[in-house]
Amino acid sequence: MSLAFDAKDQVRQSTDIVDLIGGYLNLSRRGPMYVALCPWHDDSHPSLQVNQSRQSWKCWVCNVGGDIFSFVMQHENVDFRGALEILAERAGIELRQTGKPTKAGDPNDKKTLFAANGWAAEQYHKCLTDSSEANSARQYLSARGISDDSISTFRIGYAPNQWSWLNERGKTQYSPRVFEACGLVGKSERGGNYYDKLRGRIIFPIFDTQQRAIAFGGRVLPEIEEEAAAKGQRLAKYWNSPETRLFSKSDNLYALNVVRDHVSKSRDVVIVEGYTDVVMAWQAGLRNVVAALGTAVNERHIKVLKRFADRITLLLDGDEAGRRRTNEVVGLFVASDADLRILTLPDQLDPFDFIQKHGVEELTKLLGAAVDALEYKIHNETLGIDLIGDTHAANSALDNILRTLALAPASFSAGSIRLREQQIIGRLARQFQIDDENIRSRLQQLRQRSKPKFGSANSSGSSNQSGQNRATVSIARCEVREVELLEILVSDSRLFQKAVEQISPALLSDGPLREIFETYIDLDRRKTSLDFEIVLTHIEDPGLKNLFVEIDDRAQKKLGESQRDLDQRLKDVFESFAKQETEIKSRQFQARLNQAKLSDDEEADLLSSHFQMKLQQHQINQENPAPKDG
Repeated sequence: MSLAFDAKDQVRQSTDIVDLIGGYLNLSRRGPMYVALCPWHDDSHPSLQVNQSRQSWKCWVCNVGGDIFSFVMQHENVDFRGALEILAERAGIELRQTGKPTKAGDPNDKKTLFAANGWAAEQYHKCLTDSSEANSARQYLSARGISDDSISTFRIGYAPNQWSWLNERGKTQYSPRVFEACGLVGKSERGGNYYDKLRGRIIFPIFDTQQRAIAFGGRVLPEIEEEAAAKGQRLAKYWNSPETRLFSKSDNLYALNVVRDHVSKSRDVVIVEGYTDVVMAWQAGLRNVVAALGTAVNERHIKVLKRFADRITLLLDGDEAGRRRTNEVVGLFVASDADLRILTLPDQLDPFDFIQKHGVEELTKLLGAAVDALEYKIHNETLGIDLIGDTHAANSALDNILRTLALAPASFSAGSIRLREQQIIGRLARQFQIDDENIRSRLQQLRQRSKPKFGSANSSGSSNQSGQNRATVSIARCEVREVELLEILVSDSRLFQKAVEQISPALLSDGPLREIFETYIDLDRRKTSLDFEIVLTHIEDPGLKNLFVEIDDRAQKKLGESQRDLDQRLKDVFESFAKQETEIKSRQFQARLNQAKLSDDEEADLLSSHFQMKLQQHQINQENPAPKDG
């Protein structure tokens, strides 16, 4: 915490929330507030509010909110540290490094790597658009139906079939070691010379959601592939960047930087396999398509996508390998409580060829009719099985289906999702001709035996990875006295000293409100101001930030409505906590009296102490009668 403690305050003081959010959304003034259409749900009436005086924001429909940090976390899909870095760079504030210091030009310096990747992406793109060396590449893309507009949008490029084209062009700006750290060049073990890894390939730069080039994919030109084959050499059709300091294929998706705003608006995203599948979909008007990067879709991809979309459709090739890969990831989506739909294309076509052959309208129809993950699982497991006659195969299929269903987190069995589960159990009972109670019992046994590899944020209770919120906390489920305590502190932080003298954190429930109260205590120990904005800044979890903004909103409204002043309200809170403490001690007294083998003198002392405690509580009640509402 010491690393970012001062930096957080510097960034907060240097960033006005209206200026920040106004750079992302179209804000308009409404009374003391600013409002905008919320990008995280289908919003026709501006429901995202920005409070400049409190430097906070809130969408009451989505139940998300916080400060400048949580807005960037939500919008850019980063964790707190990532948001701090983005905002610090925006404000021109240099963050202290935690590890070995680096400097510009160092292969370990991330800014240098970002710059080198960006430079390389532009060199490849200019080569494709302007150089005679790229004539064959331009002809290939044109024959494939990829337009100049798509080439510009996705910054598609070309790497000439030369061993040191990039190295030679960049030697005055970046050392070969920097390009090596970017994954763009390799070093010969025999002679120690550096060579370009991308040669004779169409280049698809991969960008993060902040529009920074982080990696590359390359598709070899068919004529170069044929020339190599004639020499007895085998070239991989696609080459993808290795893992680097900037890039992990398990955390990134191709074209998310391009389609992010469209996905956030529609809350609907489609995953395909290839770069050109994405490009052709975009070109045809589908603006919500991304691609996995040379790896199967995994739980980290799902975490990323759930930040932007509510519905995810997996659109993989119609061949056997595509169906097998789809079947493998169904469990991940069920375990993550994500709304996954699956579409297997007919005639073993990939999305690129399907659009060219049948048109985007036909693909849109199929996407609209895509079945959900469990429907797909049931269909695949029961395909070709005599569910009545072949008892062994039927039992095996049912167990496979129930194992997938058992991966769903606890929240799966709540509300409308519980109804969906009941419908599935009813369907399986009819399909397999087994009593539904039998199926429910088998499902429960599987749930008890197996824990999901990957759960929703709700399962962990606290997670800051990749901007993931902890489970949303409802104020309605919090202890009234604890909410009231924090409302009082938000209204007047000068009352904190009185509060902490009477109330220890241990008296609060073990949960989010105690964490906020402990943040007050920590800041007080550091001799830091306890104003709302500062406390909000030093709460890093976006779920807690959202809750704290809601508490502040309630507190501000109550200041104008309550007939009791803050001191009286605080006394009432003290009394409520005192009663709670007395009840706890009474239970402890009763347990000791019932279980311990006490001598007569010890029992008399215990009863006397208990009587004195009850007498003191009675006196407190007489001095502080229960308050009336209002």
